[in-house]
Amino acid sequence: MAPPEYITHPEYSSKVLVRGDPEYERCREMNPSAAGPRYPREIHLVESPADVQKALSRATKLGTTVSVRSSGHAAQSPYLVQDGILIDTTNLNRRVDYDEATAQISFGPSCRISEVTEKLSEVDRFFPIGHAPTVAMAGYLLGGGQGFFMRSLGAAATFVTRMEIVLPNGETVLADREHYPDLFWAARGSGLGFFGVVTRFWGKTIPAKTPWQRTLQFEINHDNYETLLTWAIEAGRATPKEHTDLNIAIAYAQDDADATGDEVPPGARLHLTLLLYCYADTEAEAQTMLGAYDQVDEVQDFMLDKQPVHKCTFEEVLAAGEAGPGPGTRVHNNSIFSNPGCSLPRLLETMKPALLDLPTRQSNVYIYHCDQRPDEKEMVMSLPQDLYLMTATIWTDPKRESGLRQHIRERYERALSVAVGMFVVDLDPNWEEVNARVITDTALQKFLHVREKYDPQGLFPSYKAFVRADRNVRGLKGALNGAANEAADRAVTETARDALEAAANAAVTGPANAAANAAVNVSA
Repeated sequence: MAPPEYITHPEYSSKVLVRGDPEYERCREMNPSAAGPRYPREIHLVESPADVQKALSRATKLGTTVSVRSSGHAAQSPYLVQDGILIDTTNLNRRVDYDEATAQISFGPSCRISEVTEKLSEVDRFFPIGHAPTVAMAGYLLGGGQGFFMRSLGAAATFVTRMEIVLPNGETVLADREHYPDLFWAARGSGLGFFGVVTRFWGKTIPAKTPWQRTLQFEINHDNYETLLTWAIEAGRATPKEHTDLNIAIAYAQDDADATGDEVPPGARLHLTLLLYCYADTEAEAQTMLGAYDQVDEVQDFMLDKQPVHKCTFEEVLAAGEAGPGPGTRVHNNSIFSNPGCSLPRLLETMKPALLDLPTRQSNVYIYHCDQRPDEKEMVMSLPQDLYLMTATIWTDPKRESGLRQHIRERYERALSVAVGMFVVDLDPNWEEVNARVITDTALQKFLHVREKYDPQGLFPSYKAFVRADRNVRGLKGALNGAANEAADRAVTETARDALEAAANAAVTGPANAAANAAVNVSA
């Protein structure tokens, strides 16, 4: 049976779907990419905080765990909790409102970026939306939010002023900087690891300007890779941060209309595309803001196309950017945040296999100038974000999965040497060999304490991947014996202090003890 078409307003005849129900599998697979082979015991299609409370109560009664899905855009489908309760928020507060008195916008967790954009256009205001129209706002903001003009405005989560959250005990609270500040802190940047269900967001807006776009395209290969990416990244670093948005994409040329399947066609060429945006009042101002890309002498021989600065709309940009892989297609996103202290030559040399050795025709690369140093006193999102580098491996043939996973693992284990960590939305709790830390050591310790306060029973288990990824990136797998590993995994349901103690006590060798003691307290 063909997988269902991914749609953003699916309808079902029941608010609770049980495995075996006719609509269960259609709902389970309602993702832009193929759903993983994991099956929740029940799917609850909630429409109110009261429905969320019922779902949480049901999970407690069954003695199982909970996960939350706002749209399913996470490529690895981490929300598919085996034999647990999946809370699907598609129909929860599915509206966007604007308050003229406060200049704040509010919306439900599954409101799509395109829906928020439409409301912003109506009221001539700006909120840092993301780059893909069908992404839901909860996944986007809980992950921190790599939004337009992040270089100067910061992550989109910094624009969030309040959240309505249903806690694991069923209580509904409003969290902001003054009320439940620890909860408000923990929500912004913890992504799939968050331990509550956000039912509504509020965020500040700023006056809108005019968006402008500029596009350049080049042919990239193993010979000109260093020259071309050095030029592109250095031009980005020379570009003013104020209201500029700089994106780099690498993909196989799409001019072979007959190309099908996963195999890379013989002689396939890779194209590098620069998608450059700025927010300005006039064309002259926009040209100046993006003027660092005028100096193309050293890369002129590789250039395929050069489009001038021109006025655009966010609706146009989002429409052009949405090219999902299609039903039945498997996607795995792997990423790093580059270490700001790493030289550009070393970064490019280390990342070359991950960025150029794309194993299937549909696979692609995305590089984004973040230029962020998040303040972990403000939110759990805390890793330095210089450059975000991500490889999306995309395939349709299930027989290729094992080989492709090995391909990914080799390249992203290598990438860890030039990384401070990875983007939380790319974390895969079901395949941990390629995971890296997603928050700093001190933020992790604080997060574990806050989580223990609100979810002592461990109803939301995905946070455990944070600790295991933290251990993984420092090469502790193998340093701990089997007993120590088991203790470390068990300990993440306790406080950060107890986690260290339990892991250390289980270790039997000196190196294992040292490794266990570092399991949560990681140096940057």
